[in-house]
Amino acid sequence: MTPSSPTRLAAALRPATPHHALLFVIACAAAVFAGTPVAGQSGSFGHSVLIHEGELLVAEPTTNFRPGAVYVYTRGEDGWMESGVIRGPDPEIADGFGTVLTAAGDHLFVGMRGTGIQIFGRGEGGRWVWRDAITADEVRGLSPDCRFDGYCGTDFGVALAAEGEWLMVGTPDPAEGPGGEGPDVRDDAGAAGTIHAYRRGADGRWTKRTELRPSGGGPGDRFGAVMAFTERGLLVGAPGWGPRIEGGGEARGESREGTGRVYRFDLGGDGWTETGSIGSAEGAGSGFGVALSAEGDRLLIGAPGADADRGAVLVYAWEVGSGSWVAEERIVLEGGAEGDRFGAAVASSGPDVWVGAPTERENETGAVLVYEAEADGTLPRRPRRIALPREETVERDRFGGLVVADGALAAVGAPGMHHQSGSVHLFENSGPGWTAAGMLASAPDALDPMVGEERRCEEGSVGPFDCSEVELLAFIPNSILRAEGSARGVRANDNWGWTDGETGREYALVGRNDGTSFIDLSDPTRPVLVGDLPKPDGTPPSQLWRDIKTYKDHAFIVADGAGDHGMQVFDLTRLRDVAPGDMPALFEPDVHYRGVASSHNIVINEETGFAYAVGSGAGRESCGGGLHMIDINDPRNPEFVGCFQEDGGTHDAQCVLYRGPDERYEGREICLNSNGRYFQIADVTDKENPYAVSRATSPNAAYIHQGWLTPDHRYFYQDDESDVIAGAVETTRTLIWDLSDLEDPVLVNQFMGSLPASAHNLYLKDGFAYQANYRYGLHVLDISDPVNPREVGFFDTAPYQEGPGFGGAWSTYPFFDSGTIVVTSMREGLFVLKKRARPVS
Repeated sequence: MTPSSPTRLAAALRPATPHHALLFVIACAAAVFAGTPVAGQSGSFGHSVLIHEGELLVAEPTTNFRPGAVYVYTRGEDGWMESGVIRGPDPEIADGFGTVLTAAGDHLFVGMRGTGIQIFGRGEGGRWVWRDAITADEVRGLSPDCRFDGYCGTDFGVALAAEGEWLMVGTPDPAEGPGGEGPDVRDDAGAAGTIHAYRRGADGRWTKRTELRPSGGGPGDRFGAVMAFTERGLLVGAPGWGPRIEGGGEARGESREGTGRVYRFDLGGDGWTETGSIGSAEGAGSGFGVALSAEGDRLLIGAPGADADRGAVLVYAWEVGSGSWVAEERIVLEGGAEGDRFGAAVASSGPDVWVGAPTERENETGAVLVYEAEADGTLPRRPRRIALPREETVERDRFGGLVVADGALAAVGAPGMHHQSGSVHLFENSGPGWTAAGMLASAPDALDPMVGEERRCEEGSVGPFDCSEVELLAFIPNSILRAEGSARGVRANDNWGWTDGETGREYALVGRNDGTSFIDLSDPTRPVLVGDLPKPDGTPPSQLWRDIKTYKDHAFIVADGAGDHGMQVFDLTRLRDVAPGDMPALFEPDVHYRGVASSHNIVINEETGFAYAVGSGAGRESCGGGLHMIDINDPRNPEFVGCFQEDGGTHDAQCVLYRGPDERYEGREICLNSNGRYFQIADVTDKENPYAVSRATSPNAAYIHQGWLTPDHRYFYQDDESDVIAGAVETTRTLIWDLSDLEDPVLVNQFMGSLPASAHNLYLKDGFAYQANYRYGLHVLDISDPVNPREVGFFDTAPYQEGPGFGGAWSTYPFFDSGTIVVTSMREGLFVLKKRARPVS
């Protein structure tokens, strides 16, 4: 389903069949001339948008669990409705189909993530039918050292423009050699971006005829990133162009984005010739040429980086006498602020001009400015400002990141909407003026739930999930982990558990990037979403992070990258009072602690009643990213009691009353801190005078991330999040520290796992280590011999991801008495698992 207006995707799954035996709520730049289609690029859904012959086509190439698609909308009595879906000829999950769109007459061209272009034609009933393809290896022969295509992973086909018999395919970045090193001399034509020009022959096939390169081009110019056919030839943006550096070894612009330049090419005979260029006076970093729109004799060029990212739009008029574009006007946003990015997208609709400012500071959610022309065609000094209602959008939605317009229709993209899922907002001009005509958004991109019965790991898999010695009790996708509103793009992160001491019920506390879900696991094959605690009002959703711990029947919740989030305190006993008919309930916190803003993690020592917010930032008392210490003995009255910070910030920690072999610290409150490059032990018994006990590191440490003590406090198991990514090791490395001497911890083993998985969080229980190892899911180690672990089971929670990197299993909670194990996987959702029992010897 693709709603054409903001829609609450909601339905209830009722216990009717074993598969549905679950009481859960599903929250469930452009040129205009001579019929040229109007297109733009930005975001996920709406990454590319095309207006062509009465149709609106919206691409969604960035997917996780379904193939990329192009949705086709047509105008009916009830507005713009989906009339078809286009996919590639051999669709695969996350195939990147729809990276860019363009069309010419009865030909539609669809880019596929830099590897080629799929060509469609009109078929029966006017529907689009696949006809042919252009692949990157047709342009340059495959090198044996290239992993993906003839361009070794560069940008073939990320920009397209079509008109009549011509198709232009942009490759903004230079082709790299087998060693990954591109040419670095500006005079070398191969160093600049390239446009591959195709022409349709009499046989209907599109054949490459020539290549277009700019004069004075060089690496980083991004020549070909933006193209527009106009009545005055082909315009090509090079938004990264900058003045040549004389005498340098590597010629580059003055800044990463450069000053910018727009080139003009004219067709003569059977070829294209550069006939001029438009320079920029906006200075380095302006991004001049990142957006183009031409209608008749007027040309708009966006320079969103101008004037400290306030942005500007330059208006040019065609001068017949000189045969060139002449500067006419410079449009800026009155009262604009640094970071607005005014001019990131531009579009013309007749005499009216639309300008996107996707990070416009007034409400930080983005805006579009509409200049509705006067009767004489002049543009007004003060535009009409359009922004989404504050209750419908949040910071980072970037409304205005894409703008296309044609005739009486304008489409505005919000690529950050619904946690980067993207949306397209329509406006129509039926006279007088422009009015809103609805929002387009795709359905949540999610796997199907698996509930109602235990699924045993037989023959190495459960459904799409590879496994060994671990059974699946239930799987709940992110799309149904939210009480209300759209769940598109929601990602899971941390989790924890709570057992109600009065009822014996077990609950999973599941972090999302926009809140916390409370799930009853009394029947672990039929989880129940009891309620939802959203993020604090007025704060942006965390990009990724949330962390949860419990103490005295209360949950303590923090989030990183979430502005002035603070710490939410929630009385978990309230879950008892939610009637089945009222589930899922929407909760408010019992306490909102504001002593800290954003925090990466929250650590709690349940024996002492102290919490430690770590990795804090965004203002307030951050303690330099170290331990922000809070007395929570009265959970409803948390009190800041001090800081500890040495050796940089702390990423994660475990704090305990020490009962290990080092008698000098018996009964002291000790925090074992994972600090990125170092493992640090601190004594925090005296909150006014905490001190570092010791510091150690591992060979080739990349990012020492998190760890957990054995029950006897003798050994500390620790992971390094980035060592596989950095190439320091080939497979998951588990660090095992002997803490017999807290002042001199000894690394007694580096256990190497069987797969190239990046490690994240691990916890120990009953002689086993339960590791959340990102793209390879849960791994279980037998640590009955604590210095020599061995792998005894796994469950891959991310079946469509592999290799080192971020994604997949975030965390695991193995501490329920029932043996139920909870794992949260970022894009996938909540896994309720159980380790197969040890065979009786």
